[in-house]
Amino acid sequence: MAKKKKAEVFDFKGEDYAILSPTSKINEDASMEYNRVFSKSLRNGALLRESLDSFMRDQNLWDDQKEADYNALLLEIGDKEKILKLGGIKLSEAKEVAIDIKVSRNLVRMMIEHRNALDVNTAQGQAENARFNYLLINCLVYNDKTDDNGNFERVYKTMDDFSSDDSGEDSVAVLAAEKFAQFYFGLEKDYESTLVENKFLEKHDFSDKKQFMLDEQGRRVDFQGRLVDENLRYINEDGEYVDIHGERIDENGEPIADRIKPFLDEDGNEVGSNDSKKKEAPKKRRGRPKKSEQSSES
Repeated sequence: MAKKKKAEVFDFKGEDYAILSPTSKINEDASMEYNRVFSKSLRNGALLRESLDSFMRDQNLWDDQKEADYNALLLEIGDKEKILKLGGIKLSEAKEVAIDIKVSRNLVRMMIEHRNALDVNTAQGQAENARFNYLLINCLVYNDKTDDNGNFERVYKTMDDFSSDDSGEDSVAVLAAEKFAQFYFGLEKDYESTLVENKFLEKHDFSDKKQFMLDEQGRRVDFQGRLVDENLRYINEDGEYVDIHGERIDENGEPIADRIKPFLDEDGNEVGSNDSKKKEAPKKRRGRPKKSEQSSES
């Protein structure tokens, strides 16, 4: 069997996979791939990351106000984290502080994602993505398959195989990329649970281990206390789908049949009913008079 060190073993749709620790040779080749794509991106006119801020400002995608808002949110999160750590306030007040932190943190993430959406198109962003993909396809293997030399069999033999995988979210590459990123970049597997606000909310039974907010009865709710299911869809007390106003809807988000009413005409009658059809007086015939009428007139 192969002697290469496994960073992680996992299952996907009944198949066993493993992520190997990259060797020095794989890391060296990945760096070469970075340089190749970086040079190609520059020749094709890609921005350098150092120019991204100026570009965003020129295109009105970022300005001093957004920068100030971003920094203010970071300061606010830091200040409120201290409040939760120090305590000394009512538990109900602390809960509101924790919820405020979650909201602010989500706003920060949105702003970062907006910026990162452009960063991936910079020369460095494209090169980093190419290096990551190179490492991934060379380290993702079948856990129970080896070749004649005892080497683990790779899931993707070439970069073209990886690029042509059109399975989308249903592909093992999606899960493998997440796991490889956690290993390679040293990311925590359950980062959300380590945040100050989430640790506080779970400790005091205001949320569950998956960071869903809970009401006093232990049911999942949103920040405003409205019932939700595991997919964050609004439900009523009976577990039926409802809209944001609490009105019944079906699984497709459409109003259920017994809520749908016909339109009315100006008199309040249902459009299309017999009462809504106005009876018209018979029209008088127009034309030549009868012969008897002609002869009498003459």
